[in-house]
Order: sequence, then C-alpha cells, then structure tokens
Amino acid sequence: MDTDLVAEKTEQAAEVLAERNIDCWLTFCRETTEISEPNLPFLLGFDVVWPTAIVVSKTGRSAVVLGRHDAPNASELPHDVIPYDESLGEPLLELLREEDPDEIAVNYSRDDNTADGLTHGMFLRLRDILDGSDYEESLTSAEEVVSAVRGVKSPTERERVEQAVATTQELLGDVRERWDPDWMEADVADWLHARMDERDLGSAWSWDYCPTVHAGGESDIGHTLPGDRTLPAGEVLHVDFGVKQDGYSADMQRLWYRPSDEWPDPPADLDAAFADVRAAIEAGRERIEPGVPGHEVDTAARETLTDRGWPEYDHAFGHQVGRNAHDGGTLLGPRWDRYGTAPQGEIRAGEIYTVELGVETEWGYLGQEEMVAVTADGTEWLTDPQEELWRIGEETNES
Repeated sequence: MDTDLVAEKTEQAAEVLAERNIDCWLTFCRETTEISEPNLPFLLGFDVVWPTAIVVSKTGRSAVVLGRHDAPNASELPHDVIPYDESLGEPLLELLREEDPDEIAVNYSRDDNTADGLTHGMFLRLRDILDGSDYEESLTSAEEVVSAVRGVKSPTERERVEQAVATTQELLGDVRERWDPDWMEADVADWLHARMDERDLGSAWSWDYCPTVHAGGESDIGHTLPGDRTLPAGEVLHVDFGVKQDGYSADMQRLWYRPSDEWPDPPADLDAAFADVRAAIEAGRERIEPGVPGHEVDTAARETLTDRGWPEYDHAFGHQVGRNAHDGGTLLGPRWDRYGTAPQGEIRAGEIYTVELGVETEWGYLGQEEMVAVTADGTEWLTDPQEELWRIGEETNES
C-alpha cells in the first residue's frame, strides 16, 4: 500500500475542492477486484470487498467508511477510519451530517472514464441511502475534481512517470541492438515481453497490443496485434510501446529504417515525410501552455500537417499519461462527438501529455509519439525526442 502517495493526492484533492468551492468529493464503490474504481489507488491504495465510501472535504478532512474486515488496511492512511458491520448507510449519513455539504461531487462522468467508476447499481444504492436526508439533491459529477487531481502530478507521480519513460527508452534502444532480419512483428513483441517479464514490468495498455509493431508499407496500421510480417530492406519499422512501472506508465512511438543495397540511406522523400511529421508535432507542442483548451493544440498540429499536403490524422494529437497510457482529463483533440467535452478542457501546469501523429507512406507508417510535462509557460520534454530516422539491421549492428 502506497501511503505516501495517498497522502499527497488526498491533500491535493482537498486543495482542488477549496479552489473550486466544492464542499466534498465522495467516491463510492464495492468489490473492486471485479469492477475497479479508477481513483482508489490515489485515495485508498488497496481493493475493498464491502461497499466503501471515501469522503474528502474542502476543509481538509478525509474519512473512509468501510467494512470492518477491510478497516485495518486503512490504519496508516491520512483518513478518519469508520468501520461498519451490517450497513454503510448510517455511518455515511452521520459523516455527511458532520460536514453538512451543499454539493457532493460523486464519481460519475459522461465523458471522462477516469471519473466514471460509479456503477449504475451503486448510484441507486447511494440515492437510497440519501433518500429523505438533506443531501438527496446534492449529488453532482466529480469530473472536474478528478481531472485536476489525476492530471496534475504530485512529486512522487512525476518521478515514477519519468522512471517508466527511462525504462521504455532503454528497452526500445535494446530492440535496435538485438533486432534480427528474420524477426517478424510478433518476434519484436515477444522479445520486449520477455524483457518486461524479467523486470516484473506491466504494460501501459493491454499486454497483447503493447507493443504495437508495424513492419513496412504492407503492414496493417492501427491498434493491431503484431503479425507475421518481417521488415523488408528499404522500409520502416514502427513500434508503439510503453511500460507500467511502480503503477505509472509511459507511451511513445519510435521508427527505424532498414537499409537496402539500393537505398543505404533513407530516400529523400522518406526523410521529407519524417520532417513533416516532426514539424507538425513541434507546432502542437509549441501551443501547449496552461489555460489553453486542448482542441487548440490539436488544431495547430493538424493544420501544419495538412498545409504540408498530408491528409488529417483520425485521432487526437495527444492525451494525458499517468497510471495508464490514456489517463483521462483534458484531451489534445478535435471537437468531435466521440471525445465529448474532453477537448474543451484547459491545460494545467503539472500535467503530462503525449504529442503524437503519423502519416502512411510506401515505406511504412511514420508514427511519432513523445511525452511532455506542462510547465508554467510551456512544456519540457520527458522523452528524448527522435529527431531523425534511426537505422536498424546488420549494417548498423556491425558498425
């Protein structure tokens, strides 16, 4: 159990509530090994079995109402621990009476999956508990609270993301050294999975799809399973990859060119396409600063790419990274219906984003993805940006 992290995030949550003048944040869940609550790692740090309520107040108080058999696990946390045996209802009501909130932010959201851990059944149970009380009409979405608490990284979180980035870059560097011309896409994935198993690392998204590997111009593009294609000489290997380490993730894309007898160096048109991708990524990154809506960042990158003659990419330019590769909150994306209100959110200092896009070429998919942390007046790189196509193959390994 990560007591230091829970303490950092609980304190941060109280500050967010005070800033927004929201009386309290109530996270309500049960049997979390079966249906997880996205914010439990920040607020409690362990799974629960019986119905559980965690209340953080703008006054700085925090309390957890949980089953008596779960209660000892919370003894080292910065919460008042209120155990129960038969029913959570009355202890929770008593806690709310002590705080007497006009507004209770609860873990549901239309658009942010990280703020939407409350199941419909548990929502109905909560309404039953509050029925007839002074608080039955006080419930509102905790989306803006979760977005701020989850998005702005504490010192511990920042350190762990940086470590995940360093490990991911190390493993991707090893791919370049270990790669064999007979390797299929699946062999690249298997090699990385073996290294992750050796270090007891998780994947930043679904294990089977992390890494995503595309070998050359005939490879299917997208969130695809690594297949049986080998990388032809004169074409490009694309890898989208990130590890999860100590509970925090990285997410980046890298490219390697395999020299051929005809083209020992990348053709000029390939280099130009890579430069166009980098220019669009830079244009988006330069637009990132606190207070800017996410969709404006996407527009800057998207227009730079289309102005250079490429079609629009069919995804968002960037997303937040934290406990997962896709970590909710403000999205650096277009105002499309599928993204709801996420692209309208404003960027905050302390958040961590990817900046990513790519183009399809005859040599393969030129997808690039970096990670940046938002500062008071812009960004700083967390990844070491790939500024040129790297070489891969016997020619490189022998030099």
